[in-house]
Amino acid sequence: MTARPLNPFALVEQSLNAGVQSMLANATAVHLGGEPFGVLLDRTSADSFGAAVDTAALTVAYCIANTPGIKEGSELVIDGVAHIVTGPVQPDAGGWVVLTVYPKA
Repeated sequence: MTARPLNPFALVEQSLNAGVQSMLANATAVHLGGEPFGVLLDRTSADSFGAAVDTAALTVAYCIANTPGIKEGSELVIDGVAHIVTGPVQPDAGGWVVLTVYPKA
């Protein structure tokens, strides 16, 4: 008799994550020289200093399985440009993560 997975939805969830990443990705990332993978890169206005300064807030979303060991301060190369992860890495229950990044100087 074949054992049933503890979470039968896990395989569906993995398939959905892969589909989103491959079909909706608007950028490509590489972590620690590994294989490139699709990410959803978003650039929004961050008005952190009031009307005096307007900066861009960059976020990148993808399945965390692509970047084992990534943490705040890690480097992620997005479309050939090195970025630093500037916030905590907290994936959701489905293994999807949204990270705030900043171009490395």
